[in-house]
Amino acid sequence: MLVERGSQLRALSSRFRKCAEGTGGISLIKGPVGGGKTALLRMFVEDVGARRGVVLEAVASRREMEVPFGVLDQLFRALPCSAEQRRTRALLNDGASKLSDSPSGVGMEYLRNQANRQLWSSLQQLSEKAPVVIAVDDLQYVDLPSLESLLYFAAHLRSARVAIVVTHTECPLSSRNRERTLLVTELLRQPCFDLLRLDPLSTDGVAELLADRTGLVVNRAVARTWHRVSGGSPFLLKALIEDHLAAEPEPGSDPLGEPVVGDEFARATLACLHRGGRWFVRTARLLAVLAESDSADLIYRLFDGSAENAGKMVPAMNAAGVLEAEHFRHPDTRSVVLNELSAADRAELHHCVARLLHKVGADPHRVALHLVATRSTGQPWELPTLIEGAREELHRDDVEFAARCLRLAEGLCETEEQRWEVAVLRVQAEFRVNPTEAMRQLGPLREALRAGRLRHDQMVALLRPLLWHGQREEAVLILDRLARAYDRLDARTAAELYIMRKWLGVTQPRLLATAHPVASIPEQQLPDGARSMIVADPTAHAATLLGRVLEHGPDESTVRTSQWLLETTPLDDGTLCSIQSALLALMYADRLDLAEPWCETWLRETIARRAPTWQALLLSARAEIALRRGDLLATRRHGWSALGLIPRSAWGVSIGSVVGSLVNAATELGETDAPDLRLAEMPDGFFETRSGIQYLYARGRRHLAAHRPQTALDDLLTCGRLMRDWGIDLPAFVPWRTDAVGALLQLGRVAQARELAEEQLSRPAVHQPRVRGMALRALAATQEDLRERVTTLLDSLDALEDGADRVQLAHTLTALADTQRQLGERGNARTSVRRAAQIAEVGKLEPLLRKLARSTDPVMARATVVPHPRQPEPNGVFEDGLSTAERRVAVLAANGRTNREIAKELYITISTVEQHLTRAYRKLRVKGRAGLTSCLHVEDHTGPLNLVRSANQGG
Repeated sequence: MLVERGSQLRALSSRFRKCAEGTGGISLIKGPVGGGKTALLRMFVEDVGARRGVVLEAVASRREMEVPFGVLDQLFRALPCSAEQRRTRALLNDGASKLSDSPSGVGMEYLRNQANRQLWSSLQQLSEKAPVVIAVDDLQYVDLPSLESLLYFAAHLRSARVAIVVTHTECPLSSRNRERTLLVTELLRQPCFDLLRLDPLSTDGVAELLADRTGLVVNRAVARTWHRVSGGSPFLLKALIEDHLAAEPEPGSDPLGEPVVGDEFARATLACLHRGGRWFVRTARLLAVLAESDSADLIYRLFDGSAENAGKMVPAMNAAGVLEAEHFRHPDTRSVVLNELSAADRAELHHCVARLLHKVGADPHRVALHLVATRSTGQPWELPTLIEGAREELHRDDVEFAARCLRLAEGLCETEEQRWEVAVLRVQAEFRVNPTEAMRQLGPLREALRAGRLRHDQMVALLRPLLWHGQREEAVLILDRLARAYDRLDARTAAELYIMRKWLGVTQPRLLATAHPVASIPEQQLPDGARSMIVADPTAHAATLLGRVLEHGPDESTVRTSQWLLETTPLDDGTLCSIQSALLALMYADRLDLAEPWCETWLRETIARRAPTWQALLLSARAEIALRRGDLLATRRHGWSALGLIPRSAWGVSIGSVVGSLVNAATELGETDAPDLRLAEMPDGFFETRSGIQYLYARGRRHLAAHRPQTALDDLLTCGRLMRDWGIDLPAFVPWRTDAVGALLQLGRVAQARELAEEQLSRPAVHQPRVRGMALRALAATQEDLRERVTTLLDSLDALEDGADRVQLAHTLTALADTQRQLGERGNARTSVRRAAQIAEVGKLEPLLRKLARSTDPVMARATVVPHPRQPEPNGVFEDGLSTAERRVAVLAANGRTNREIAKELYITISTVEQHLTRAYRKLRVKGRAGLTSCLHVEDHTGPLNLVRSANQGG
């Protein structure tokens, strides 16, 4: 079936009809490679045969372009064997022989004067019996002698029953010489000439052919998809259909959904390219290689002819359905083109493209991409290109490729300065993906650093990797050297040093105290260019923000600045610290509701960008957020996931944060599989960092839970000493005093414990719910008067009710229940135990559950409040005056649920809960939650009960 070729077929039929009437002519079928020209010619030839015409056929080929009379021999070979035809064949053979001896001399004259007349005479005699059609496929490959003969015949067609129908493919540069081009042009200028152009199929044409081949109904959306892949080429479309029909469709999928590209399409694509000629193939290979650096637009400058010729070749390949603009229509097409090349040929082509790209002044990263894909030849321009390309790729965040550039550049270095330049860049690149490998790269640079042979900007670049791995000696050396050379630093290096010092102040405060005092130059003395860079760098803002929070606590601008940083900072290696700082500032400001979704957002991006180190660091922050929310199971999940992403040796000093979170969670959950990292396994200088303090605090709490109070106290007091020395004694960061109070009480040092508890309440940001609640509970533990202790614990309870940490709330409830029991307030104690048990059961807090079970006497072992068994009156109001909604809220409140928990469970607002409770208090004539239990129906369970395990059965 021929689609959208009806008008061309009718024109050919008209040509034959005129030929039969005595008026011959020429018809040229012209179109792109794979456009259906041969199929149209074949259908016409069959029609001529059916109408009793005589057809002389020939197919020209590129391989026989230099064979004299090759096409004529095909045309006349099918004639009946007679004496006249034998003479004709003899003429062709004789002419071919003479052309071989003298291609442009006597042979050609002989052909013009004798052979053509004889051949034309034979055609006329044949046409007297029936109209004759000369059909030649691929005119562009016809040999010159045959082309001369066709031109001779064309000049005599006007009054003959002979027609010439030829196909011609639009292939720029397919003709090898000017003479051939002139002959073809002359042939097309003959009288009675028709040009029949075959354009690519339209979307409707694709739908028609697709429906004919598959028997399915095809809508326009499906047709557009298939047209996009095939470019409207009938040849490629048919191959695509074959692949699609051969593939097994997925159950329930659209039978004509996204077309399947397979072997048939691959073979058809290669056939199109090779039928288009060597320039088609050459252009396709160039474009396939250029696509790796997204440089296809440079094909016009790299073409081995001229921009004008490239301007013809690319449109021809577009018309053939292979390209769309300068890009392959389907990614598999590029793979097919490249796979046809051997590894050596592909490498040679990459180097050729690299050389040409360098010659035309393309971006270094584009040139470097092709250099990495081949073997370097050691040209002088290659090393600086690879180095600059690596810098650009680091800026573009393609760390892996930057490292590949630098590994290749290492073999091209001839001087020590070049080797140091490459080594510093390799440290920066490897540090992003594998900090352990970056550590190995630091080795050769240490000697150069000690000898003072590195540039200032190179020393700044090495600071973070050195400190990550605890290499404090070299870091201090760098700070000292840069401080002494401060007046000679360029603006960029001065800005980077200032920002780095800000960051060191919040990550490793001890380090700055050991560095040269000149290093603390204020921002006002920086060069103007450096100040503008600092203003634009988010790391400076983030370090200043976090430092201010750690020193003085959060203020009204903390949340606003953190949000701004998180909204405006793109994620890359240089800004990861800024993002972490903003997240930490939100955590220490007790805004976990903001920190958590932001952390999730950045985690999704790190996963999408396949950056395991970044992902591990953000998972560490996610674990700490979960810890502060009291979600210990999530803390454990995120923490272990982080440790599983990169080797522990690659964490450097940052490992303390994630391990600290895991140890804290394991302590509360009563688990024994907390990370047991011995001091010998920690990097140098580990305990002189914020991360080290977090680990030290967690270790102290674990000792305390294991009833080793003196060991715990040593760790906790060390935390306090370091934090005070560094000026970051913020309870929201590490509340070491609250746990030190517990250790001191176990040791019987009550007065010192009370002093620490009161001191905690005077620290910055103590108004925050979590910090205040923990501090008040620690103070209550030091109070001998039970009434005073209950009052303090109720204040702690009020503070924690407004916070997110349910674990701390459960601890306060447990302490309150114990105090209430000692006072004989068994009803109140029962309510406190019930609430604590509910939280502990949900959170799997095994140590707390055991403690509650041990401290609960049988008299307190009552079940929780259950809903009233009787149905409400028909008007929806119970006999005690409560509506159904009011009773539901009151029952949950009597069972110890907070207003927030009730609102979440009943899918109502907190304000609605408060209104229902207010009305319930008034109707039941009680003053608060404690009075609800006695007014509502309570089901008693006498006998020994495990109150802790059954706490969630009520309500």
